[in-house]
Amino acid sequence: MTVTQAEQDFLTNLDETFAKSNQDFARAYFLFATAKLSDTINTQEIYAKYPELHQEDTFHHLKKLYDETPNDEFNTRLFTAVLETYIGNKLSAENDEFENLKNQLTINTQGLNIKDESGNAIDSLLYEDTPEWFKKIEDKATRQALYQRVSEAYEADLSQRFKDLFHAENTLMAEMGYADIVKFYSQTTGHNLPKLAQKGQDLVAKTNDLYQGPMAAYYQERTGVSFDEATRADIAYVFHGKSKALQAIDEKFPESNLVAQATKTFNTLGLNFSTVAEAVDYKTLEDYTQDVVNHTGNSPRILLDVTKREGKRSRAFVYPSKVPSEVYLSVKPEGGLSDYSTFFHESGHALHFAYTNPNLSYALAQMGNNTVTESYAYLFQNLYLNRHWLQHQAGLSAQEALTVVRHGALTDLYMLRRYASKMAFEIQLYQGDAKQGISLAGKDQVYADLLTQGTGFTYDAAGWVRDVDSGFYVADYFTAWTLEAQLRQVLCTRFGNPDVKGEDWPQNPDAGAFLKALWTDGNLTQQELSNRLGYHDPTDTTALLDWMTYNLSK
Repeated sequence: MTVTQAEQDFLTNLDETFAKSNQDFARAYFLFATAKLSDTINTQEIYAKYPELHQEDTFHHLKKLYDETPNDEFNTRLFTAVLETYIGNKLSAENDEFENLKNQLTINTQGLNIKDESGNAIDSLLYEDTPEWFKKIEDKATRQALYQRVSEAYEADLSQRFKDLFHAENTLMAEMGYADIVKFYSQTTGHNLPKLAQKGQDLVAKTNDLYQGPMAAYYQERTGVSFDEATRADIAYVFHGKSKALQAIDEKFPESNLVAQATKTFNTLGLNFSTVAEAVDYKTLEDYTQDVVNHTGNSPRILLDVTKREGKRSRAFVYPSKVPSEVYLSVKPEGGLSDYSTFFHESGHALHFAYTNPNLSYALAQMGNNTVTESYAYLFQNLYLNRHWLQHQAGLSAQEALTVVRHGALTDLYMLRRYASKMAFEIQLYQGDAKQGISLAGKDQVYADLLTQGTGFTYDAAGWVRDVDSGFYVADYFTAWTLEAQLRQVLCTRFGNPDVKGEDWPQNPDAGAFLKALWTDGNLTQQELSNRLGYHDPTDTTALLDWMTYNLSK
């Protein structure tokens, strides 16, 4: 089909309007969740500013173009975004209320003997701050008691609101002509979701022997009790808390050196992190406006916020406001291996967006699913599974590097199996006709069973409401693992020394140039990236399984 000039102008204007609205959302979220210069977030104001993005006329016009050109990635991305924006606008008041309530949710910790750094008892915690405390609490009973209080508080104040939003979103999808949620997202994301879920379950089965023994031994080493007693409350402590085996190594990764270590690595690759990333700590809205809103220029610029402040979201994130010149990277550092690998992960996202061609359309630069940018993020996170890098750039001994790799590989295998199980759950969660109302009856137990079987940690049924991301983001994560393994294997083969299995690729600026050549083309589809890497199948798990086996059995 030939698109007329009028239709092309319509698409171009829509793309530019999406870019402007994204910038507004990014700034609002940064000020609310990170800088804490705004006490609330009001997305309704932003939606109202761009009515053309969520009007039914826009949706039907774009739906017609999408139906006539189903293989046009630009149109597909715009169409999906318009549908999601239409629904987001309809539910903006409810979503704002939910986010604001979650931000204010307080957990009563009286009697749990949780203390601050000065030894003073802490009687309450913000819900958003509790993830960091699960890493710190050594006593298993205290962790479980805190988890129970978090669950009860969330259940009392937020669970039903989440379920109401879930039903409202699916009802709107059905009204717009997409009652089969799984089918819709399979078409628009490029993931064959049922097939991918089965592939995930196959991977769980293939890695049972590789996972079960080492995980049981590691859990007992960390907690002193049998793996049969493992629960979801233990996960953050077991994988990310201080451990005797890693304590001395963790001390070599102090909070104060976090940015410097990343800068050294990325500069060696020729990625110029020391100039691209700028540390920011805005004290007033005026300071922020002067430095960001009034900023001109289109050079790569990562706004790096590593400052600790009360209420700042513990979860690290990157939000590309305008590529390549306004990319937010927020972390709340604590120091240690876990913090460093998280920062390297988010830096992968940030560098991807900072090196995107500014002349690309917004749809091709930033829209689409997040699989490919997650693969770039995992690439740098997984430097903590790279023996050569750990010894020659992070300064560890060979034995220390092996200890770190074994721990990191087991953590990754847990996460991979968790996401495979979560993906199987979400496929079942959305089964049914949204027009008739998707039933949640029994789905909580399906969640508990699948996650418990996949990870070995007992998951509680009620916890599913705190573990579902919209748009099948779980499929992006799972596929990103397989793509990252393909990308890493190519880097090792092309830019590394075979004597060290190619693991010295991070010391080769040509590898950095190769990555920048990929990044400049924006948010590629998962199929496009796999094609460029020579695999031609983004879900090919061969390289991933080889890597896992090497790290856990050698």
